[in-house]
Amino acid sequence: MAMNTDPERQRRLRELAELHARWQSAHQVDDAEFTPEGADSANRRSPSPQAQREYLRRAREIMGLDPDTGHYRGTE
Repeated sequence: MAMNTDPERQRRLRELAELHARWQSAHQVDDAEFTPEGADSANRRSPSPQAQREYLRRAREIMGLDPDTGHYRGTE
């Protein structure tokens, strides 16, 4: 039996997947599932700290969180 998922949550998850694909391509990052050797490969290209911050901020925004703190907006 399929689980009914909130349409807004589905939209956000799709947007996150699209963000990750664009970000990975733009920063030439290899994730474990995209390299034959996996995350421990000596040839793995990790993101820079700046690229990591960029991704995290945007992902937080997509999920409706404060991009700086990661807290739900309006709960401070």
